[in-house]
Amino acid sequence: MKKLNRKQVRKVLLEELLRSDEPTSEMKQFSESKSGKKVISAGNKIKSAGKSIHELSMDQTGNMRRTLGNVSEFVYKVGEALAGIDTLEEDEGSVADRLPTVNELKKLYKEIQKLEKL
Repeated sequence: MKKLNRKQVRKVLLEELLRSDEPTSEMKQFSESKSGKKVISAGNKIKSAGKSIHELSMDQTGNMRRTLGNVSEFVYKVGEALAGIDTLEEDEGSVADRLPTVNELKKLYKEIQKLEKL
């Protein structure tokens, strides 16, 4: 019988772990791909844009300040959801749960319409 050295044992164990029959979600597979990494990076940039908009809103007053604050929150949530496609933690909820709601979009739409009126 042939003896295995430490390196060979590690290799066999790693192969077995990678060959596990546990199914993975399409989202998990995508997040591990090259394109998925780019989406995560873009999500982080979108989060940064949300933060920048929030900082700019602090220079405004009244309805503009409130609306820009809501825009920044909406943008940040979109970025956060995209940046977090690789983390599917039970306590954090799914990616879909992190996205802004339709009601938040409708509210934002109405606020922007109010600002556009003369």
